[in-house]
Amino acid sequence: MTPIDQPRDLKRYYQDQTVVGRYMERRTAQPLNGLLHRRQVAFLNQVVAARAPQTVLEIACGPGRLTTALRGVRFGVAVDSSQPMLETAHRRLNGASEQWAFLRTDAFVLPFRSETFDAVYTLRFVRHFQVSDRQRLYAEIRRVLRPGGLLVLDALNRDVSLPDRMRRGLDHYQIYDVLYRRHELEAELHDAGFRVAAVEGMLKHFPLQRRLNRLRRLRMDGLARRLIAWLERLPGNRPSTWMLLCEKLPS
Repeated sequence: MTPIDQPRDLKRYYQDQTVVGRYMERRTAQPLNGLLHRRQVAFLNQVVAARAPQTVLEIACGPGRLTTALRGVRFGVAVDSSQPMLETAHRRLNGASEQWAFLRTDAFVLPFRSETFDAVYTLRFVRHFQVSDRQRLYAEIRRVLRPGGLLVLDALNRDVSLPDRMRRGLDHYQIYDVLYRRHELEAELHDAGFRVAAVEGMLKHFPLQRRLNRLRRLRMDGLARRLIAWLERLPGNRPSTWMLLCEKLPS
């Protein structure tokens, strides 16, 4: 099976109501994914609290996994190409936030004027494309960011993720993910016009945390959650995932 890596095919995949319906459970309910979700939310909220952006754009918001958890956003726009995803995100906010607007659009051709936003964040999106499409996305993000504006995104550590994927079987992964070594990632972002201001590693003991996640099959979700979270508090320099805060460089 060839993993999906083309924009049109990814759009079609996320229109599927089955994918939409299962998304939140897959990303937040399992012990391992739940920990990653909480750490990503914490990272984003720390950026918002420290940098206080006035205008925020979320690209590929999906069902609002992150949108609904952000605090302190003064005005935000959440975009996605999937109408079912947008409808789910809007429903999950349940009118609780007047700070967010939702828009169905193509991330490769954003319908905003240049230098509109102070910050852009996007997770589980840019990494799904080949380098030429990633470059197109970076250019469009740069265009809508104000001078010195912020970009937050995630990336996968090749040295940790690839061995795990090889063990599981590459056919298990329906969606393409680019896997990086850290210097490759930082070089790609610099070439795209961004300076990496902060990097935070997550799932720092991934091979063992992945094995502990299997306890959920024995209905031991609570134990798995506690052990995985305890391991995350221990020092480690081989995370499976990075969260990055970047700043737009002058042209």
